[in-house]
Amino acid sequence: MLHHTRRLCRLTFEGLLCGAHVELPPPPRLAAACTQATEQFTTQCSSTAPPPVALAALTVVSLLMQKRLRDAAGVLSLHPQQPQVLHAVRNYVCLYPDVFSLSMLREMSEEARCISEGAVTTFLQAAAHRLLCEPPPGSAEQPDTDGEIQKKVSQRENLRSSLVRHVHFHPSSAAALLRPLCVLSEGTAAERENVIEVMRVAMKQQMINPADFGYVLEVLLRGGEPRRVALMWGWMQHTSACWDIRTTSAAIMAFAQLGRLDEAVACMQRLAEAGSNPSSEAQVAFIRFLGERTPPMPQYADQLVCHWCPSKELLWRGVGQEVGIELIKLHIRCGLHDQAVELLEAAYTTNADAPAELHRFLQHPHVAVIGRRYASRSLERTALQHLFLGTVLHSPDLMEGRPDMVGLLLCFGMSARRLPEVYAAVERLPLDAGAFQQALNFFARGGASKSTQAEGVLTCMEEVALRTGNVVPTELKVWLQLAKEM
Repeated sequence: MLHHTRRLCRLTFEGLLCGAHVELPPPPRLAAACTQATEQFTTQCSSTAPPPVALAALTVVSLLMQKRLRDAAGVLSLHPQQPQVLHAVRNYVCLYPDVFSLSMLREMSEEARCISEGAVTTFLQAAAHRLLCEPPPGSAEQPDTDGEIQKKVSQRENLRSSLVRHVHFHPSSAAALLRPLCVLSEGTAAERENVIEVMRVAMKQQMINPADFGYVLEVLLRGGEPRRVALMWGWMQHTSACWDIRTTSAAIMAFAQLGRLDEAVACMQRLAEAGSNPSSEAQVAFIRFLGERTPPMPQYADQLVCHWCPSKELLWRGVGQEVGIELIKLHIRCGLHDQAVELLEAAYTTNADAPAELHRFLQHPHVAVIGRRYASRSLERTALQHLFLGTVLHSPDLMEGRPDMVGLLLCFGMSARRLPEVYAAVERLPLDAGAFQQALNFFARGGASKSTQAEGVLTCMEEVALRTGNVVPTELKVWLQLAKEM
């Protein structure tokens, strides 16, 4: 009976007034909702009592949106339940990061110094989250300019320094700021030492969350210190972190880099006890390790991938594609080409009705080289032809900025005897001289591997050059002429 009885919650005045779980309205309706709720509380309840946590958080967020930082600080400083209000404000700011600028959150963290160290910690956490939500330089949302890159680097370093400085003066904030500090650190020697020092302070305060250990280990891995990760895992595995996916995955990647098979397998067994699998990055690292060791272990890799991805959708859609591509590379490295081709065919058949996943697969930087290796099988393996030729012809945007994909299209066009379609597609591409030469170099390495094909490759190159207004490089012509005469 007790097992099926719902747990009773403490009844409070605030719970009666606002409810147990209050969701703040979205930004467009926030100001109106704040005004209405404040008027109702003042007229119907009290004009002197402190507002409920939800109403105080609503007021602070509304003031932040109006950039009235000092007024927001005043509301926070006078509220008797300041930590709960700060928690609600931070959750809202992280839920709508585009509404609150990074500069405003940094200014508010400075304004909050007159409130409490907890308030400063809260807005530093929010600023770190806001910075991480910004699109990276070079993406579609943010142009790839030197100025933008330098600005992002400067913002990251300034914020990271603020986190370290705040922990130095207020050690009790170390546990709360450890994770933001880790995600802002790229792994330089100074950054690694800062992270380790903050972790030690948090452990000394006995307030650290074992789930944060994974972020610490990732910083060490980014800095190229797998031995240090392995050393720290020696004592971390005796905490609840041994069942944390991020922490254990970092240990697996470290042991894979160090070539320590037994320790990596032991980490995977720890995760299996909790019913979890390593992260996709750890899976890729371990499959790569199985292929590079002597002797390689392709059968074991197949077994692990079947366990991690029991269905084809899990393997060939989403982040699982990275694992599948690494498994293909392992089979190629071991000379198991039939198995590699079967995996490529499985990738196509699984995503034949999911164009976005096919595009994601083809945009992987290693897929073009893999496809070129098996272009000669396109007549007997129609799935390869559909994957590397049909998909690219129907989506020419896959070739934009990818000379290797243009060269791959030429390889499959020649092998599948569909060059007229390929010529028509390539003719519409804006290929400058540099991209054209890269595409031809990629094509020549795959299509001219045999002397009997050299003449056809040269003819194809000259036709593409004529249609795109480019010139076949002289060194390529000479090399193909020599290959034809041999």
